[in-house]
Amino acid sequence: MVGVLLSREAEVSALDGLLERAVEARDGAVAVLEGPAGIGKTALLHHVRDAATGRGARVLAARASELDRGFAWGVVHQVLGPVVADPALDAAARAELLAGGATRAAALLTGGAEAGDEESYAVQLGLFWLVANLAERGPVVLLVDDLQWSDLPSLRFVEYLGRRLDGLPVLVVATVRTGEPDAPAELLAEVAAGPGARVLRPRPLGTVEVEQVLAGALAEHPQAGFVAAAWRTTGGNPLLVGVLAREAGAAGLRGRDEEGERLAALGGRGVAAAVGRRLRQLGAGATATARAVAVLGERATPEDLGDLGGVPVADVQALTDRLVEAEVLLPGARAFVHPLVAAAVLDACTPRERSALHARAARLLRARGARPEEVAVHRLAADPAGDPEAVEDLLRAGVAAAGAGSLETAVPLLRRALDEPPPADRRGAVLLELGEAEVRAQQPGGPEHLREALALLPPGDASARARAALGNLLVHSDPMAALDEVGRGMEEATDPGLQLRLEAFTLESLVFPDAFAEPRRAAFELGRTDPDPSPVMLVHLAVDGGCAGLPRADVLRLAERAVADGRLVADVGPASSTWNLLTHAFRFAEAPDRCAQVLEEGERIVVEKGLVSARFFIEQSWGYWHRDFGSVAAGAARSLLGHAAITELGLELTIPALAAIAAENLAHLDRLDEALALVDRPLGPAEGTFMEPFVLSARGLVRAVAGRLDAAEVDLRRVVALGDERGWAAPHATRGRLRLAAVLGALGRPAEAGDLLAHDEAVATVAGLRGPLGTVLRVRAGTQRPEAALATLAEAVEVLAPTPYRLEHGWALHDLGALLLRRGDRTGAREPLRLALDAATRTESARLDRHVRALLDEAGARPRRAYASGVDALTASERRVADLAVSGLTNREIAQTLWVTPKTVEIHLGRTYTKLGIASRRELAAALGAGAREHQRVPA
Repeated sequence: MVGVLLSREAEVSALDGLLERAVEARDGAVAVLEGPAGIGKTALLHHVRDAATGRGARVLAARASELDRGFAWGVVHQVLGPVVADPALDAAARAELLAGGATRAAALLTGGAEAGDEESYAVQLGLFWLVANLAERGPVVLLVDDLQWSDLPSLRFVEYLGRRLDGLPVLVVATVRTGEPDAPAELLAEVAAGPGARVLRPRPLGTVEVEQVLAGALAEHPQAGFVAAAWRTTGGNPLLVGVLAREAGAAGLRGRDEEGERLAALGGRGVAAAVGRRLRQLGAGATATARAVAVLGERATPEDLGDLGGVPVADVQALTDRLVEAEVLLPGARAFVHPLVAAAVLDACTPRERSALHARAARLLRARGARPEEVAVHRLAADPAGDPEAVEDLLRAGVAAAGAGSLETAVPLLRRALDEPPPADRRGAVLLELGEAEVRAQQPGGPEHLREALALLPPGDASARARAALGNLLVHSDPMAALDEVGRGMEEATDPGLQLRLEAFTLESLVFPDAFAEPRRAAFELGRTDPDPSPVMLVHLAVDGGCAGLPRADVLRLAERAVADGRLVADVGPASSTWNLLTHAFRFAEAPDRCAQVLEEGERIVVEKGLVSARFFIEQSWGYWHRDFGSVAAGAARSLLGHAAITELGLELTIPALAAIAAENLAHLDRLDEALALVDRPLGPAEGTFMEPFVLSARGLVRAVAGRLDAAEVDLRRVVALGDERGWAAPHATRGRLRLAAVLGALGRPAEAGDLLAHDEAVATVAGLRGPLGTVLRVRAGTQRPEAALATLAEAVEVLAPTPYRLEHGWALHDLGALLLRRGDRTGAREPLRLALDAATRTESARLDRHVRALLDEAGARPRRAYASGVDALTASERRVADLAVSGLTNREIAQTLWVTPKTVEIHLGRTYTKLGIASRRELAAALGAGAREHQRVPA
């Protein structure tokens, strides 16, 4: 075999350069060594290992095998598992290593907690932060041999990590064998095409290098014709050259030209023949040990090798030493010199022998308490035998893989468990787990397996889970059937948390489509008469009451009861429409601080658990919170980020909800073209749903601001009609009547506007809603003659002043100042206009600011300089990062909150400083303005 690197100067130089960059410049990179088997990729990997060790870097290595494809996160376990399990780590050091975003990696790597239903992305994120935490202690080099055989979750992590190495002293080097028919080509291509990736393709050896290898194995220096024959036979493949050189020496060839034909005959036998001959020479014990190593892998203990190989444990070390001398195994490790050698060892076994070896390996690993996934890979490689233990191993591994977000690994494991087959009393359990995984993965067979499971499972939590999975599948195609399944599941479930989740699904399904008006009303009526409604029902009663115009105190009381026992957060959580509705219930009750507390708690859970799909719930709720009580610039940033996230996830049904609130905030920022681009389009999937009136109201507002009053009127009349159908009378729920009245006033139809406002005034008065009442007064003034309007606006200003609706208060002040100015009272107009300008600054409303400044100029006042003119140039991401920086978070904490890298945060802050004309974080709060300082909340 080749023990030195020949003709690899270019590759070595490139790898040394990447290592230098990672270690010295803290600039991470990925190197992919690509080529056919035996071309020398592993030798280059070993060079990096030695060079990195010499530089003091921490080297973490893994070797993938064909078996690893059935072990979800198997390569990750090889690389990072020993780090977390290091006995040298004390409790404090381990806690530091798994701090922050890395906590999501703990359940996967330690087995100390269930991963739950966290998405694969969340686990990847946790693993990234674990690597980042390691890199804080010093440079890290990750080596993965034979990446093409990696399990898919680990491969996705390598790709994920590779795109986030900028600014980290981390080098990833992986070898990829070309020509493998079952390799995940697209994912491997993504790894190689990453922003910091470099692909190196070692070339075959030339005749000069082949001559050097032959000279080291033969008694005489080879002649030119012999060297040429060796090169033709091997194609210059370093592994084949080394095998051929050893075989030629063993056969007594001297390297003469006339021996070319004999050399070619030796080469024609291939690696397998050479390995087989060596093993025969070493004896049965060595052969059995080699087979045991090939099956169990390099992490096997001497006891495992002895048991599986049928040799005394005391002899294992001597036998492995002999295999090293024969260049079958690498020195210092129970690993083959090349995967081709391992394959040759196993290929010498019959299929029946191989199956038996894997079955015995599974039993050995099971007996010593190995992870279910480690046992299951051998169960996959063994033939079905109706073994109940095999079923349990495969079932446990499949459930673990699904819980860690690896459905593509879970489904084959569970299908194999079904093929074993399971005993009659376990078939239902296997079918349930398989059906759930298939439905989540959108693979065929899921409904059939779930229905078969229901036929076997007794009523209880398991059958309820099957019905819930069927309901989730049917909700968009046959909503009534979905509700029926989930309703039956609620009756069968005994676990309180499961019952609550099923109830949340049921009520969310009833609330969403207009078509379910009658069953929705019936459900709410039952809830109102229930002396002890569930937290989920309380949320829906609160938000429905808030929309209907229930007294503010009653809405607040319902919302507080919903969260009082903690079950809503613990069992349903922020990744649900129910939780999202809870935040709106507090908002409707004019309780901004309480609403923000709930939002912050939900945001903390989302960040800790990496709940990617919950981000849009958070961002949408913050968008409305800032529109009503905070900074419309922050509201636009949050809602635009949510819109981008939901668009990336492809959830077409929910995109309009984010577009609506983003458009409203953008309109207040005077970014009308952007607002129109979001909502001036057909409703699409929002039509006929809970979202339609909110989307139409936003579109009506934006169209009205754009001067398209007729189109706005059409939208807003539809909003009012839809609200009436649902019993929503509260002025501030959809704002339909308020906005329609303003449009009608502008169109010269004050009587119609007056009727709408009288309705809203009555509801707001009974409900005790001071903010909406003040808005009614402000809009009414726009339909009145100047004398009456003056008194109405003065009352509107007085009513709105103590409320949290500062933007509304600002517009009331603006309207009062404008009316005084039109009446010739320039002096009297200045004070309300100055206060309006202060409100524009605090809410960061560029539209209000522009209007007020124009009036102050007309009034002969000298308005202060427009503050932080560069703020408008910030992107949504830059603004969000800036807000978090103002709140006191470090770059690292910001990165963990937003699921980006610290380098991304640095880039956003750098661009923000440039746009705002500042030099440091200390100047950021002032540059963003009073609105940012006052309304930015520190995340819990």
